[in-house]
Amino acid sequence: MYRAVFFDAFNTLFSFRNHVGESTKRLPMHKGKVNVLLHRFDARLQAAYGRIRSEAEDEAAVLPRFLAALADLTGLSTTGPFAVLLRTDWLIRQWFRVYADVLGTLQELQQACSLGIISNAWPQMERFLELLGISHFFDSVTISAQVGLSKPDPAIFELALRNLRIKAEQAIFVDDMPYNVVAAERMGLRALWLVRGAGKAMAVPHEYRDLTQIHSLRQVVGLAKASPSRV
Repeated sequence: MYRAVFFDAFNTLFSFRNHVGESTKRLPMHKGKVNVLLHRFDARLQAAYGRIRSEAEDEAAVLPRFLAALADLTGLSTTGPFAVLLRTDWLIRQWFRVYADVLGTLQELQQACSLGIISNAWPQMERFLELLGISHFFDSVTISAQVGLSKPDPAIFELALRNLRIKAEQAIFVDDMPYNVVAAERMGLRALWLVRGAGKAMAVPHEYRDLTQIHSLRQVVGLAKASPSRV
């Protein structure tokens, strides 16, 4: 049996209510190259913010200090573009949804192993998890803008593993971004690519065709209860 399961957060556990439905056949990278580049840039900015905020002010370079200050000034680091939505539980429920397979999966997994989050996100991610009613499931929450690291950097996986005092081969990682799944797999974790709905194999780029795809979080339960040596 695995000792821990780590999840990405946004688009894995919850998403916008107007996000394309769970029956979609579109694969994550079909959001377009521009969106993928923006996603990676945002992750790097979050990590840079975390590093600057954890360093002595006089040790940080001028440009990173400026960007960190700008993130604070604009509210990006604390409330982000969802500032209004974060004010009440009602607004969160109106604009975001926890996927139907999440609560049952987390409840069952919680009885068998530790649970964690590894997310490229701003610090307000913890607030989202709380307002959506799932924060209590997690023993470890590793957020890029808090720790100064971001996926697919191996160091963020190492940090999450250290927090739970386990080895890579004792953990499962689930993400909807294939390049993050590749990174976790290279680290020795049992890595699962979540593609909600059935995707067409021919549409998957060659470098991702060997990844283990799942189409529902319910599939994680059986894998988590199996012996790592037999999976």
